Amino acid sequence: MTRSTTLDPRRPEHTGENRCWPCTVVNVALVAVAAAAVSVVSPSTAGAVAVVGLALVWLRGYVVPGTPRFAPRLVAPIPGSDALFHGTAATDGGDRAPDGESGSLDPADVDGEELLDRLLAEGVLEIDGDAVAPTAAYRERWRAETDRLRAEDTESLAAIARDISPAAAARAVSEDGDEWVALSPPDGNTIDETWLRRPVAIAEIAGYRAAEPFLSDDSIRLAAARTNRMFLEACPDCGGDLERGVDMPCCGGHTGPGEEPAETLACPACEVRLYTFPRE
Repeated sequence: MTRSTTLDPRRPEHTGENRCWPCTVVNVALVAVAAAAVSVVSPSTAGAVAVVGLALVWLRGYVVPGTPRFAPRLVAPIPGSDALFHGTAATDGGDRAPDGESGSLDPADVDGEELLDRLLAEGVLEIDGDAVAPTAAYRERWRAETDRLRAEDTESLAAIARDISPAAAARAVSEDGDEWVALSPPDGNTIDETWLRRPVAIAEIAGYRAAEPFLSDDSIRLAAARTNRMFLEACPDCGGDLERGVDMPCCGGHTGPGEEPAETLACPACEVRLYTFPRE
C-alpha cells in the first residue's frame, strides 16, 4: 500500500489516548518562549507563531523535531514528574501493570547465572556461536505444547496454571477485551494476585511442560519457563510475528535520568508484551 501524498499534519499515534504529556508540555513551553522572543520584534507575528505552534502541538503531539527523543528525559529530573505524567507506580490488580505488562507463573526471584548454568548443563539451552539459545530438543517440545495449549480456553489455562504454580487459586478474567489468568498467592490473599496475559500463560505453561524430561525440580522448571520467554519466535496465542521494541510509557520513552529504556519483545497483534530484557 502506498502512502497518500496529501499533506496531513495530524499524527494520531502521538495524540488522543496516545498523547505523551511530557512531549506536549515541553512543546507548549517552547512555543511560548519562541512567541515571546518574536514579540520583541513583531507582536502580531508573535501571535501567529503562538497560534500555529499550539495548533501543531494539538494536531501532532509535538512541533519540534526530535521531541520524542529528548522531552521525557528533560522532565525526568523534575520532582514528581513520573506521577504527574505517567500516573503512580502502583499496579492495578496485583502484579498486573497498567501498561499491560504481564506477571509470571512463579514471580520468585532466582539467581540468573545459576539458572543459566543449570539450563545449559541439563540440555534446555545451548551455546550457539556467541549467543545462548534453546536446544532443538527443547524447542520442539515447547512448540508442540504451545500448539496444544493455544486451542484451550482461558478457563482451562487457569486450571492448569493453578496445578503447576505455587498459587492457592487461579481464575480466568476478561477485561476490556483482554484475557488474563489471575493467580492468588499461597496465602490466598486476592489483593496480591498475579495476572498473566493469555499469551504469556500459554508460553510459560508450555515451557514448563517442555522442560519435564530435562529438569526434575519444579521451581527450576517454572523459572526456566519465565526466562525462556525471551527466546519466543512467534506469539504463543495468535502465532503472529513478534517485534523488538523498548519500554516506553510515552512516545519518546521515559526512564530515570541517564538511563536507557529496556528492550522488549511484544506481539503487536495481541498488544501483549512477552518479555522485558534486563538493562545491561
